[in-house]
Amino acid sequence: MVRIAVISDIHSNIYGLEAVLKDIEKRRNIDEIICLGDIVGYYPFPNECVDLVREKCSISMYGNHDAGVVGDEPAFYFNPIAYEMIIWTKKFLKKNNLIWLSKLPRKKIIERNGKKIYLVHGSPFQTFDYFDAPSGSEWKNMLKEASEKTMTDMLFVGHTHIPIKDRYKKFHVLNPGSVGQPRNGKPGAYYSIVNTTPLNVTMVQVKYDHKPVQEKMKELNLPKSLSLRLDKGL
Repeated sequence: MVRIAVISDIHSNIYGLEAVLKDIEKRRNIDEIICLGDIVGYYPFPNECVDLVREKCSISMYGNHDAGVVGDEPAFYFNPIAYEMIIWTKKFLKKNNLIWLSKLPRKKIIERNGKKIYLVHGSPFQTFDYFDAPSGSEWKNMLKEASEKTMTDMLFVGHTHIPIKDRYKKFHVLNPGSVGQPRNGKPGAYYSIVNTTPLNVTMVQVKYDHKPVQEKMKELNLPKSLSLRLDKGL
């Protein structure tokens, strides 16, 4: 059996990331940590987060905010506040961390204990699309199509910042939610634990003090709306 901790959408929130990594360490039986991208963006600790992900994660994927900072995603793909933080991050991200981000894969298939797992930040259909659907029937169709496209046992995605686990027949889909900026209406930092044999998923919410992030944002005169989102988990 292999146990994998899956994290995503850190968005330069070092306090959320440290809380999650501390929780993972407490469990003492996690074999590896996989990051599904968006390590930077939104919050003011890009180098600290990149350094820690580089140290702790066996695999990291390329997120759209990572691509924005590198220069692979144009400004019009982002809302004004998101783009403001991308520009800010570019100014302060160390060159070696920028180079490391630029080399992250957009998609990857790995195998653990005979289980094939498809990794991507957004969607197996388009790297930075959202893997979600407005209705139940459309969602089930997406699961079926993803199963047929990836030909794997599992699909790990991020990007929506909303935790979800589901399946289509024997095909499992996981979104661990966001470490740095949850959008499910419940403040905290989110990640998941995957057991490969037997195949099952545990969704984890970690409560932590996000006020230091807000204080740093205020000190640097960065968008207040991003700080307020942490209070509401939206």
